[in-house]
Amino acid sequence: MIDKMGKVKNTREIKENGISHGADLIGIADLRNIDGLFTYPKDLLSKNQYGVSIAVNLDRFDKYDNSTEDNAFLLLSTIASHLKKFIESKGYKTIIIVPDKRVRKKGPLYWRGEISHKAVAKAAGLGWIGKSMLLVTPKFGPRVCLATILTDMPLLAGNPIKNMCGKCNKCVNACPTKALTSISFEDHPQKLEEAFAVEKCGRWIDKTWDEGKICYSCMLICPKGKGRITS
Repeated sequence: MIDKMGKVKNTREIKENGISHGADLIGIADLRNIDGLFTYPKDLLSKNQYGVSIAVNLDRFDKYDNSTEDNAFLLLSTIASHLKKFIESKGYKTIIIVPDKRVRKKGPLYWRGEISHKAVAKAAGLGWIGKSMLLVTPKFGPRVCLATILTDMPLLAGNPIKNMCGKCNKCVNACPTKALTSISFEDHPQKLEEAFAVEKCGRWIDKTWDEGKICYSCMLICPKGKGRITS
């Protein structure tokens, strides 16, 4: 069994590897802390204790339109591939959960991914779930895109951080579809529909995407982590 120093070394190497290939944030989640989370298939987490959360800051791209996430998804997939090779070279298993892969092409599971990237990132300590129902990071606010790697490699997990939305309702007021409410919570709402009308948002995203643009209202209005990166 690997000791704590071995976990620290593995974690440091994964973070250094991910950052060197273009990640803006890398965090490690102990997947036992999100036990009961929806996954597809149900036993997705059964052989992997850790989740590597990879975040790319969307401010690094020239503009916010329907090419922004495509560029982010491509970069995230490239980073994840490098990390997969690194982890497997050490003799451990990996599963890459790519960004924006939906379980079904229609029906209720159209809105579901194989696992919630946001939940893994939150458990890894990269940020908290805001009233926008997006991951909000201290450094970049919600202007990040996420991918996840599941692994059995022994790692040192991060710690969740406190929800810092407070009384701010800027994202709620900016939503063009009124899909968000001002409900407050520390971890996550008891029921998603109490905080977020996913189908309202989804229909609007699909509509604007088809028109050659995409809605980033809740992302861009958030005061957390303001400022574009320049490097």
